[in-house]
Amino acid sequence: MSSRTRILLTVTATIIGGLSLLLYTTLSQEILLGGLSFCTSSNIELAFGGLATFSSAVVAGFLASLIVVRDNYWPHFAISLFIMGKMSFAVLCGQWSGPFWFESGLHLSLLAGLWLGYYGANKFPLAPI
Repeated sequence: MSSRTRILLTVTATIIGGLSLLLYTTLSQEILLGGLSFCTSSNIELAFGGLATFSSAVVAGFLASLIVVRDNYWPHFAISLFIMGKMSFAVLCGQWSGPFWFESGLHLSLLAGLWLGYYGANKFPLAPI
């Protein structure tokens, strides 16, 4: 594979993976649960929202891995930087909807789910070589 094709696939996987992470996270937190917030949501909604957030990150990581070749982790690295940037922005500006540990836990579950999706796609038997 030429380097131009590899770069194009990496950029495409980063964009599609990031947009799918945004879409699935919004669907799980805002649409299904009507806005996930530590102060207003019940314990069951918080548990379901945390699991749905993690699951959406796994799907986004899996999808981004299937677009690029198995040994290419750059889309996941870029998406992880975006997640860390969003978390840093929220810390600096105080844009929390709950305690710090809750919001940082959601962001860390996004990171863990993204990389678990990467690992799962690498072990997937139909993944591109």
